[in-house]
Amino acid sequence: MQRKRTVPYNVESHCSACGEGDTFIIGNWPEHLGVYVCPTCQKVVNVPLDTCRCPGCGQQVQPEDCYDYGQSMPYLGGKSLHPLEPGPECPRCGGTTLTFLPTAHLNMLMVVMNAEKARAYWQLDYMEKALFMNSSIPVIHEFNIPITSVFAYFNLNLPRHALITRRISYPIMLDIRTHLMIKLMTDPGAFGND
Repeated sequence: MQRKRTVPYNVESHCSACGEGDTFIIGNWPEHLGVYVCPTCQKVVNVPLDTCRCPGCGQQVQPEDCYDYGQSMPYLGGKSLHPLEPGPECPRCGGTTLTFLPTAHLNMLMVVMNAEKARAYWQLDYMEKALFMNSSIPVIHEFNIPITSVFAYFNLNLPRHALITRRISYPIMLDIRTHLMIKLMTDPGAFGND
């Protein structure tokens, strides 16, 4: 039996005009190209990296088609350090923009434990990976640890060119911070910074 791999955050979208919404995941960069607002399915979905297709209608999705949720996603309980940007237009009714609420934080270890799959996508620049990479930078600076060691730990490649987005995701940044802080507390030399 294969062990279930968990992901950083489950998120629910909501439209105040029609009352509809979807559940999707953020922070699972070794598995997902990104979050996609599909006009055909009229849903917010995760696009799998292995197909780069909408899981509902099969439409091919390019990295730039994914939604950059970096400034519109609050932390658990709806908290944020900054005013949130409006989400995308509701794909069902078009009546207003979507709001988001992370409903569960599970476990970041799936990113660390999925080295083979993560490294298979090093050559590709895409939204979910870029948001994860960008969100790690403030934490790397705060803890003064080598970027190469942290990126190796998370199975990230060092970028050779500008990423698809420069934004960070507050929930993902906090998740990375908590994870690295615990790692440093339990293994002070983990990143060659003791």
